[in-house]
Amino acid sequence: MLKAKKMSIGFIRRPWLITPPKKKCLVMLLISILAAIVSAEAGSRDFLISAIHFEKELKSGSMSVLDLAPLAAKYGAQGVEYRDVYWKDKVRELPVVGNQLARVKLKATYTTVTTLYNRDQAKQKQLLHDIEDAKSLGSPLLRVQLGVRPGSGPEDAAVRRAAKEAVDYSKSLGIKLALENNSRPPGEKLSDIKATLEEFNSPALGTNIDFANYAVNDQDPIEAIKSLTPWIIYVHAKDAKKTEKGWTTTYLGGGTLPLTFHL
Repeated sequence: MLKAKKMSIGFIRRPWLITPPKKKCLVMLLISILAAIVSAEAGSRDFLISAIHFEKELKSGSMSVLDLAPLAAKYGAQGVEYRDVYWKDKVRELPVVGNQLARVKLKATYTTVTTLYNRDQAKQKQLLHDIEDAKSLGSPLLRVQLGVRPGSGPEDAAVRRAAKEAVDYSKSLGIKLALENNSRPPGEKLSDIKATLEEFNSPALGTNIDFANYAVNDQDPIEAIKSLTPWIIYVHAKDAKKTEKGWTTTYLGGGTLPLTFHL
């Protein structure tokens, strides 16, 4: 899960999260193909499937989080990205998932919808609980959105202080916060992501780079990769293409991004 010393993007050991097509018959086929490609071309780089690929089923109840690890194992993925919004009974399900992962020798990462910067005190406390859940799940990181970056004035001091508490708490538990660039405001700007990483200057805070999200926000994904290379600890691997309504994200190979460089 740690970065290798080589700086070539193709050889940095960061886990990937793959975004396949939405049709489930194609999802599992593409996962199998990508598993073979990643194993052959990317050395020890892991790739994971995400709970969001099965959002409809998880929300309808036709699937549960307990179905994800067996699917990942069946189709050759190295792990699963779990998300806080899909638990039905977290107290019961979380330890069961941990046992599943250990049994089939898969890795886990964890994602929260709670942002790093938040004015709501309840959500500030929730982020601390999410960090604890990542630890309990055996995840090395918690993927988190930036939120609205606060100003430097005294009126924003509490927001900055709460974010620092979260970063420090992550460090104490051996968890890294992976700050993702959002697909829409707030938290979509490269300048805000980089400024936050530089401001904290903490080994417990890195970035999950979603190069397609940069593209759909009219930012150069190659420049983002170059600018953020020292902090990249996680990757969302998907493509983007321009339509009549503007940029939209899609599965790898379904868009027009220069993936040879990105990957």
